[in-house]
Amino acid sequence: MKISGSNSVKPLSLYIHVPFCKKKCPYCDFFSVIDPFLIPAYVDGVCKEIQLGAGMTGSGCQALVHTVYLGGGTPSLLSVSQTAKILETVYQVFAVTPDAEITMEVNPGTVDAAYLSAIRQLGINRLSIGAQSFDSAKLSFLSRIHTRDQVFETLSGAVRAGFSNLGLDLMYALPQETSDAWQTDLDTALALQLPHLSCYMLTLEPGTPFYGQYKNGYFSPCDPDRRSDFFVHTSRVLENDGYCHYEVSSFAKSRQYRSNHNTHYWERGAYMGFGPSAHSFLPGVPPGPVGQRFGVRTAPGAGAEALPGIAGDAGPVRAWNMGDIRAWLDRLAVGGLPWEGHEILSPVQEMMERIMLGLRTDIGVDVNGLHREIRALMDRLAGQGLGVFFHHNSADFRAHRFRLTRSGLTCLDSIVDAIVRKIM
Repeated sequence: MKISGSNSVKPLSLYIHVPFCKKKCPYCDFFSVIDPFLIPAYVDGVCKEIQLGAGMTGSGCQALVHTVYLGGGTPSLLSVSQTAKILETVYQVFAVTPDAEITMEVNPGTVDAAYLSAIRQLGINRLSIGAQSFDSAKLSFLSRIHTRDQVFETLSGAVRAGFSNLGLDLMYALPQETSDAWQTDLDTALALQLPHLSCYMLTLEPGTPFYGQYKNGYFSPCDPDRRSDFFVHTSRVLENDGYCHYEVSSFAKSRQYRSNHNTHYWERGAYMGFGPSAHSFLPGVPPGPVGQRFGVRTAPGAGAEALPGIAGDAGPVRAWNMGDIRAWLDRLAVGGLPWEGHEILSPVQEMMERIMLGLRTDIGVDVNGLHREIRALMDRLAGQGLGVFFHHNSADFRAHRFRLTRSGLTCLDSIVDAIVRKIM
Protein backbone atom coordinates (compact mmCIF):
# COMPACT_ATOMS: atom_id res chain seq x y z
CA MET A 1 0.00 0.00 0.00
CA LYS A 2 1.01 3.63 -0.31
CA ILE A 3 1.21 5.53 2.94
CA SER A 4 1.03 9.12 4.10
CA GLY A 5 2.54 10.90 7.04
CA SER A 6 5.95 10.44 8.62
CA ASN A 7 7.73 7.32 9.74
CA SER A 8 10.90 7.21 11.80
CA VAL A 9 11.92 3.80 10.39
CA LYS A 10 14.70 3.96 7.83
CA PRO A 11 13.27 3.11 4.41
CA LEU A 12 14.12 0.15 2.22
CA SER A 13 14.88 -0.05 -1.47
CA LEU A 14 13.60 -2.93 -3.58
CA TYR A 15 15.34 -4.30 -6.66
CA ILE A 16 13.39 -6.62 -8.96
CA HIS A 17 15.53 -8.48 -11.48
CA VAL A 18 13.72 -9.29 -14.73
CA PRO A 19 16.03 -11.87 -16.35
CA PHE A 20 14.76 -11.87 -19.93
CA CYS A 21 16.32 -10.54 -23.12
CA LYS A 22 15.50 -10.75 -26.81
CA LYS A 23 19.21 -11.16 -27.46
CA LYS A 24 22.19 -11.48 -25.14
CA CYS A 25 24.64 -8.58 -25.38
CA PRO A 26 28.23 -9.88 -25.64
CA TYR A 27 29.54 -7.54 -22.93
CA CYS A 28 26.88 -8.19 -20.27
CA ASP A 29 27.55 -10.49 -17.31
CA PHE A 30 24.16 -9.99 -15.63
CA PHE A 31 22.03 -13.10 -15.47
CA SER A 32 19.45 -13.33 -18.27
CA VAL A 33 17.79 -15.91 -20.50
CA ILE A 34 16.22 -15.83 -23.95
CA ASP A 35 13.08 -17.82 -23.20
CA PRO A 36 9.86 -15.75 -23.21
CA PHE A 37 7.80 -18.85 -22.38
CA LEU A 38 9.18 -18.66 -18.84
CA ILE A 39 7.91 -15.13 -18.25
CA PRO A 40 4.46 -16.08 -16.80
CA ALA A 41 6.07 -18.51 -14.34
CA TYR A 42 8.66 -15.87 -13.46
CA VAL A 43 5.98 -13.27 -12.70
CA ASP A 44 4.17 -15.67 -10.38
CA GLY A 45 7.47 -16.63 -8.76
CA VAL A 46 8.72 -13.09 -8.17
CA CYS A 47 5.35 -12.10 -6.67
CA LYS A 48 5.65 -15.04 -4.28
CA GLU A 49 9.20 -14.00 -3.39
CA ILE A 50 8.09 -10.43 -2.73
CA GLN A 51 5.45 -11.76 -0.36
CA LEU A 52 8.12 -13.79 1.43
CA GLY A 53 10.21 -10.65 1.60
CA ALA A 54 7.57 -8.93 3.67
CA GLY A 55 8.48 -11.32 6.49
CA MET A 56 12.16 -10.37 6.36
CA THR A 57 11.72 -7.12 8.25
CA GLY A 58 11.24 -8.83 11.60
CA SER A 59 9.24 -5.76 12.63
CA GLY A 60 5.71 -7.13 12.76
CA CYS A 61 4.47 -4.34 10.46
CA GLN A 62 4.86 -3.31 6.86
CA ALA A 63 8.34 -2.12 6.00
CA LEU A 64 8.71 1.36 4.56
CA VAL A 65 9.92 1.45 0.92
CA HIS A 66 11.13 4.59 -0.84
CA THR A 67 12.56 3.23 -4.12
CA VAL A 68 11.65 0.35 -6.41
CA TYR A 69 13.85 -0.55 -9.38
CA LEU A 70 12.92 -2.97 -12.15
CA GLY A 71 16.20 -3.93 -13.79
CA GLY A 72 17.48 -6.70 -15.99
CA GLY A 73 17.78 -8.19 -18.42
CA THR A 74 15.08 -6.24 -20.24
CA PRO A 75 12.14 -5.39 -17.95
CA SER A 76 10.30 -3.79 -20.86
CA LEU A 77 9.75 -7.31 -22.27
CA LEU A 78 7.09 -7.76 -19.58
CA SER A 79 3.56 -6.94 -20.64
CA VAL A 80 1.79 -4.05 -18.94
CA SER A 81 -0.44 -6.48 -17.02
CA GLN A 82 2.57 -8.51 -15.85
CA THR A 83 4.32 -5.36 -14.65
CA ALA A 84 1.11 -4.28 -12.92
CA LYS A 85 0.87 -7.60 -11.08
CA ILE A 86 4.41 -7.24 -9.72
CA LEU A 87 3.89 -3.65 -8.58
CA GLU A 88 0.50 -4.46 -7.04
CA THR A 89 2.20 -7.16 -4.98
CA VAL A 90 4.80 -4.65 -3.81
CA TYR A 91 2.08 -2.21 -2.73
CA GLN A 92 0.17 -4.96 -0.94
CA VAL A 93 3.01 -6.17 1.28
CA PHE A 94 5.18 -3.07 1.72
CA ALA A 95 4.39 0.49 2.79
CA VAL A 96 5.44 2.51 -0.26
CA THR A 97 6.04 6.21 0.41
CA PRO A 98 3.93 8.70 -1.59
CA ASP A 99 7.00 10.17 -3.25
CA ALA A 100 8.73 6.84 -3.93
CA GLU A 101 11.03 6.67 -6.93
CA ILE A 102 9.80 3.81 -9.16
CA THR A 103 12.31 3.13 -11.94
CA MET A 104 12.09 0.80 -14.90
CA GLU A 105 14.87 -0.02 -17.33
CA VAL A 106 13.62 0.27 -20.90
CA ASN A 107 15.39 -0.79 -24.07
CA PRO A 108 14.63 0.96 -27.36
CA GLY A 109 13.15 -1.47 -29.83
CA THR A 110 11.03 -3.18 -27.15
CA VAL A 111 8.44 -0.47 -26.43
CA ASP A 112 6.06 1.87 -28.21
CA ALA A 113 4.22 5.02 -27.15
CA ALA A 114 1.16 3.09 -25.92
CA TYR A 115 3.33 0.86 -23.70
CA LEU A 116 5.15 3.84 -22.21
CA SER A 117 1.87 5.61 -21.49
CA ALA A 118 0.47 2.49 -19.82
CA ILE A 119 3.44 1.92 -17.49
CA ARG A 120 3.35 5.58 -16.52
CA GLN A 121 -0.24 5.01 -15.40
CA LEU A 122 1.00 2.14 -13.21
CA GLY A 123 3.00 4.61 -11.13
CA ILE A 124 6.41 4.14 -12.72
CA ASN A 125 7.88 7.64 -12.63
CA ARG A 126 11.48 7.21 -13.78
CA LEU A 127 12.92 5.52 -16.87
CA SER A 128 16.48 4.36 -17.48
CA ILE A 129 16.81 3.98 -21.24
CA GLY A 130 19.54 1.63 -22.49
CA ALA A 131 20.64 3.47 -25.63
CA GLN A 132 24.42 2.79 -25.29
CA SER A 133 25.10 4.84 -28.42
CA PHE A 134 23.59 6.82 -31.29
CA ASP A 135 26.24 5.47 -33.67
CA SER A 136 25.15 2.63 -35.95
CA ALA A 137 28.62 1.05 -36.05
CA LYS A 138 28.90 1.05 -32.25
CA LEU A 139 25.38 -0.37 -31.87
CA SER A 140 26.31 -3.15 -34.30
CA PHE A 141 29.54 -3.94 -32.46
CA LEU A 142 27.63 -4.09 -29.16
CA SER A 143 24.98 -6.35 -30.78
CA ARG A 144 22.17 -4.05 -29.73
CA ILE A 145 18.79 -4.82 -31.29
CA HIS A 146 17.72 -1.18 -31.74
CA THR A 147 18.59 1.60 -34.16
CA ARG A 148 19.51 5.23 -33.62
CA ASP A 149 16.02 6.28 -34.70
CA GLN A 150 14.41 3.97 -32.15
CA VAL A 151 16.32 5.72 -29.36
CA PHE A 152 14.70 9.02 -30.36
CA GLU A 153 11.29 7.36 -30.76
CA THR A 154 11.53 5.93 -27.24
CA LEU A 155 12.54 9.28 -25.77
CA SER A 156 9.74 11.08 -27.62
CA GLY A 157 7.18 8.50 -26.49
CA ALA A 158 8.38 8.77 -22.89
CA VAL A 159 7.95 12.56 -22.86
CA ARG A 160 4.47 12.29 -24.40
CA ALA A 161 3.58 9.69 -21.75
CA GLY A 162 4.38 12.21 -19.03
CA PHE A 163 7.84 11.07 -17.92
CA SER A 164 10.04 13.97 -16.82
CA ASN A 165 12.61 11.94 -14.86
CA LEU A 166 14.51 10.31 -17.71
CA GLY A 167 17.97 8.77 -17.78
CA LEU A 168 19.97 7.60 -20.76
CA ASP A 169 22.78 5.00 -20.67
CA LEU A 170 25.78 5.51 -22.96
CA MET A 171 28.88 3.38 -23.38
CA TYR A 172 32.37 4.49 -24.42
CA ALA A 173 36.00 3.39 -24.59
CA LEU A 174 35.19 0.62 -27.04
CA PRO A 175 38.05 -1.04 -28.93
CA GLN A 176 39.22 1.27 -31.72
CA GLU A 177 36.75 3.98 -30.68
CA THR A 178 37.92 7.44 -31.68
CA SER A 179 37.59 10.60 -29.64
CA ASP A 180 35.47 12.08 -32.45
CA ALA A 181 33.01 9.18 -32.36
CA TRP A 182 32.50 9.52 -28.61
CA GLN A 183 32.23 13.30 -28.88
CA THR A 184 29.45 12.88 -31.44
CA ASP A 185 27.56 10.65 -29.00
CA LEU A 186 28.04 13.23 -26.25
CA ASP A 187 26.94 16.11 -28.49
CA THR A 188 23.80 14.20 -29.48
CA ALA A 189 22.97 13.47 -25.85
CA LEU A 190 23.63 17.07 -24.78
CA ALA A 191 21.29 18.38 -27.47
CA LEU A 192 18.49 16.38 -25.83
CA GLN A 193 19.08 18.08 -22.44
CA LEU A 194 18.00 15.01 -20.50
CA PRO A 195 18.01 15.25 -16.69
CA HIS A 196 20.26 12.22 -16.19
CA LEU A 197 23.06 10.50 -18.09
CA SER A 198 24.95 7.34 -17.15
CA CYS A 199 28.22 7.02 -19.06
CA TYR A 200 29.98 3.68 -18.70
CA MET A 201 33.30 2.48 -20.03
CA LEU A 202 33.14 -0.90 -21.72
CA THR A 203 34.48 -3.51 -19.30
CA LEU A 204 35.48 -6.99 -20.47
CA GLU A 205 33.93 -9.22 -17.84
CA PRO A 206 35.16 -12.85 -17.52
CA GLY A 207 32.66 -15.31 -18.88
CA THR A 208 31.18 -12.96 -21.48
CA PRO A 209 31.57 -13.47 -25.26
CA PHE A 210 33.58 -10.25 -25.52
CA TYR A 211 36.04 -11.51 -22.92
CA GLY A 212 36.51 -14.73 -24.90
CA GLN A 213 37.04 -12.78 -28.11
CA TYR A 214 39.62 -10.58 -26.38
CA LYS A 215 41.45 -13.62 -24.99
CA ASN A 216 41.47 -15.22 -28.45
CA GLY A 217 42.97 -12.10 -30.01
CA TYR A 218 39.96 -10.90 -31.99
CA PHE A 219 40.35 -7.37 -30.64
CA SER A 220 42.39 -5.37 -28.15
CA PRO A 221 40.66 -3.35 -25.43
CA CYS A 222 41.05 0.38 -25.12
CA ASP A 223 44.36 0.97 -23.33
CA PRO A 224 44.36 2.42 -19.78
CA ASP A 225 45.72 5.86 -20.74
CA ARG A 226 43.05 6.35 -23.38
CA ARG A 227 40.38 5.16 -20.95
CA SER A 228 41.52 7.82 -18.48
CA ASP A 229 41.48 10.45 -21.23
CA PHE A 230 37.97 9.43 -22.25
CA PHE A 231 36.81 9.59 -18.62
CA VAL A 232 38.29 13.03 -17.89
CA HIS A 233 36.96 14.44 -21.17
CA THR A 234 33.47 13.08 -20.49
CA SER A 235 33.38 14.56 -17.00
CA ARG A 236 34.58 17.97 -18.18
CA VAL A 237 32.18 18.18 -21.11
CA LEU A 238 29.13 17.20 -19.07
CA GLU A 239 30.00 19.41 -16.10
CA ASN A 240 30.52 22.35 -18.47
CA ASP A 241 26.99 21.74 -19.70
CA GLY A 242 25.52 21.90 -16.21
CA TYR A 243 25.58 18.26 -15.14
CA CYS A 244 26.78 17.31 -11.68
CA HIS A 245 29.21 14.37 -11.76
CA TYR A 246 27.85 12.81 -8.58
CA GLU A 247 29.24 9.27 -8.99
CA VAL A 248 31.88 7.65 -11.20
CA SER A 249 29.47 6.98 -14.08
CA SER A 250 26.50 9.16 -13.12
CA PHE A 251 25.59 12.70 -14.11
CA ALA A 252 22.48 14.67 -13.11
CA LYS A 253 21.19 18.11 -14.09
CA SER A 254 20.10 18.78 -10.51
CA ARG A 255 19.88 16.98 -7.19
CA GLN A 256 16.25 16.00 -7.78
CA TYR A 257 17.29 13.92 -10.79
CA ARG A 258 19.96 11.87 -9.06
CA SER A 259 19.12 8.19 -8.86
CA ASN A 260 17.76 7.79 -5.34
CA HIS A 261 17.86 4.03 -5.71
CA ASN A 262 21.55 3.86 -6.63
CA THR A 263 22.42 6.49 -4.03
CA HIS A 264 20.79 4.24 -1.44
CA TYR A 265 23.21 1.47 -2.50
CA TRP A 266 26.24 3.73 -2.26
CA GLU A 267 25.16 4.91 1.19
CA ARG A 268 24.81 1.27 2.30
CA GLY A 269 21.10 1.49 2.94
CA ALA A 270 19.04 -1.68 3.34
CA TYR A 271 17.66 -3.21 0.17
CA MET A 272 16.00 -6.44 -0.89
CA GLY A 273 16.55 -8.09 -4.25
CA PHE A 274 13.95 -10.29 -5.90
CA GLY A 275 14.35 -12.53 -8.95
CA PRO A 276 17.09 -14.92 -10.09
CA SER A 277 20.63 -13.73 -9.14
CA ALA A 278 19.33 -10.66 -7.29
CA HIS A 279 21.28 -9.47 -4.24
CA SER A 280 20.08 -8.14 -0.89
CA PHE A 281 21.70 -6.15 1.90
CA LEU A 282 20.14 -6.28 5.35
CA PRO A 283 21.79 -4.26 8.13
CA GLY A 284 21.28 -6.97 10.74
CA VAL A 285 19.76 -10.26 11.85
CA PRO A 286 16.78 -10.11 14.20
CA PRO A 287 16.94 -11.60 17.67
CA GLY A 288 14.97 -14.78 18.31
CA PRO A 289 14.68 -18.01 16.32
CA VAL A 290 15.31 -16.43 12.92
CA GLY A 291 18.84 -15.59 13.94
CA GLN A 292 19.70 -19.26 14.28
CA ARG A 293 19.87 -19.47 10.52
CA PHE A 294 22.93 -17.22 10.71
CA GLY A 295 24.63 -18.82 13.69
CA VAL A 296 23.25 -16.36 16.21
CA ARG A 297 22.68 -17.84 19.67
CA THR A 298 18.93 -17.47 20.18
CA ALA A 299 16.01 -19.52 21.37
CA PRO A 300 15.40 -22.80 19.51
CA GLY A 301 12.47 -23.49 17.21
CA ALA A 302 13.23 -21.92 13.82
CA GLY A 303 12.05 -23.90 10.84
CA ALA A 304 13.95 -24.29 7.57
CA GLU A 305 11.77 -21.58 6.08
CA ALA A 306 12.89 -18.96 8.63
CA LEU A 307 13.77 -15.65 7.06
CA PRO A 308 16.46 -13.14 7.97
CA GLY A 309 15.44 -9.70 9.14
CA ILE A 310 16.44 -6.10 9.04
CA ALA A 311 16.69 -5.26 12.73
CA GLY A 312 19.20 -6.73 15.13
CA ASP A 313 22.78 -6.77 16.31
CA ALA A 314 24.31 -9.74 14.50
CA GLY A 315 25.88 -7.63 11.76
CA PRO A 316 24.94 -6.71 8.19
CA VAL A 317 23.94 -9.58 5.91
CA ARG A 318 24.64 -9.76 2.19
CA ALA A 319 22.71 -12.45 0.34
CA TRP A 320 22.38 -13.54 -3.26
CA ASN A 321 19.68 -15.49 -5.01
CA MET A 322 20.13 -18.57 -7.14
CA GLY A 323 21.43 -17.67 -10.58
CA ASP A 324 19.41 -20.36 -12.35
CA ILE A 325 15.80 -19.46 -13.10
CA ARG A 326 14.50 -23.03 -12.94
CA ALA A 327 16.20 -23.71 -9.60
CA TRP A 328 14.88 -20.37 -8.35
CA LEU A 329 11.33 -21.33 -9.42
CA ASP A 330 11.65 -24.79 -7.85
CA ARG A 331 12.71 -23.35 -4.50
CA LEU A 332 9.81 -20.90 -4.47
CA ALA A 333 7.38 -23.66 -5.44
CA VAL A 334 8.03 -25.36 -2.09
CA GLY A 335 7.87 -22.11 -0.16
CA GLY A 336 11.62 -21.77 0.32
CA LEU A 337 13.79 -18.69 0.33
CA PRO A 338 15.64 -18.76 -3.04
CA TRP A 339 19.00 -17.70 -1.63
CA GLU A 340 22.07 -19.39 -3.00
CA GLY A 341 24.27 -17.99 -0.26
CA HIS A 342 24.80 -15.25 2.30
CA GLU A 343 27.49 -13.77 4.52
CA ILE A 344 27.47 -11.71 7.70
CA LEU A 345 29.91 -8.86 7.18
CA SER A 346 32.76 -8.41 9.62
CA PRO A 347 33.71 -4.94 10.89
CA VAL A 348 36.66 -5.00 8.46
CA GLN A 349 34.38 -5.77 5.52
CA GLU A 350 32.01 -3.01 6.60
CA MET A 351 34.88 -0.54 6.72
CA MET A 352 36.12 -1.58 3.28
CA GLU A 353 32.65 -1.18 1.77
CA ARG A 354 32.17 2.19 3.39
CA ILE A 355 35.41 3.46 1.86
CA MET A 356 34.98 1.87 -1.56
CA LEU A 357 31.41 3.06 -2.03
CA GLY A 358 31.96 6.49 -0.50
CA LEU A 359 34.94 7.33 -2.70
CA ARG A 360 32.83 6.61 -5.80
CA THR A 361 30.60 9.58 -5.02
CA ASP A 362 30.78 13.32 -4.58
CA ILE A 363 29.81 12.82 -0.92
CA GLY A 364 33.11 11.10 -0.18
CA VAL A 365 34.09 9.33 3.03
CA ASP A 366 33.88 10.60 6.58
CA VAL A 367 37.00 9.00 8.08
CA ASN A 368 36.37 10.16 11.64
CA GLY A 369 34.65 6.92 12.56
CA LEU A 370 37.28 4.67 11.01
CA HIS A 371 40.04 2.80 12.84
CA ARG A 372 42.91 5.14 13.67
CA GLU A 373 45.36 3.31 11.36
CA ILE A 374 42.98 3.64 8.40
CA ARG A 375 42.31 7.25 9.32
CA ALA A 376 46.07 7.90 9.36
CA LEU A 377 46.46 6.19 5.97
CA MET A 378 43.64 8.26 4.49
CA ASP A 379 45.21 11.41 5.91
CA ARG A 380 48.52 10.46 4.31
CA LEU A 381 46.99 9.60 0.94
CA ALA A 382 44.99 12.81 0.93
CA GLY A 383 48.04 14.86 1.93
CA GLN A 384 50.12 13.35 -0.86
CA GLY A 385 47.40 13.94 -3.44
CA LEU A 386 46.01 17.21 -2.10
CA GLY A 387 44.52 19.25 -4.91
CA VAL A 388 45.30 16.59 -7.48
CA PHE A 389 43.57 13.43 -6.30
CA PHE A 390 41.71 14.77 -3.24
CA HIS A 391 39.76 18.00 -2.92
CA HIS A 392 41.45 20.61 -0.76
CA ASN A 393 40.81 23.98 0.93
CA SER A 394 37.31 22.96 1.91
CA ALA A 395 35.40 22.52 5.11
CA ASP A 396 34.91 18.90 4.16
CA PHE A 397 38.63 18.24 4.05
CA ARG A 398 39.25 19.96 7.37
CA ALA A 399 36.48 17.82 8.87
CA HIS A 400 38.18 14.69 7.49
CA ARG A 401 35.52 14.05 4.86
CA PHE A 402 37.60 13.10 1.85
CA ARG A 403 36.34 13.40 -1.71
CA LEU A 404 38.20 12.46 -4.86
CA THR A 405 38.82 14.93 -7.64
CA ARG A 406 38.25 14.06 -11.28
CA SER A 407 41.88 12.94 -11.50
CA GLY A 408 41.46 10.98 -8.29
CA LEU A 409 38.52 9.09 -9.77
CA THR A 410 40.77 7.89 -12.61
CA CYS A 411 42.91 6.25 -9.90
CA LEU A 412 40.01 5.01 -7.78
CA ASP A 413 40.95 1.34 -8.06
CA SER A 414 44.57 2.02 -7.05
CA ILE A 415 43.56 4.20 -4.10
CA VAL A 416 41.06 1.61 -2.86
CA ASP A 417 43.62 -1.16 -3.37
CA ALA A 418 46.16 0.67 -1.20
CA ILE A 419 43.57 1.06 1.55
CA VAL A 420 42.41 -2.56 1.30
CA ARG A 421 46.00 -3.84 1.57
CA LYS A 422 46.37 -1.85 4.77
CA ILE A 423 43.08 -3.12 6.17
CA MET A 424 43.80 -6.75 5.31
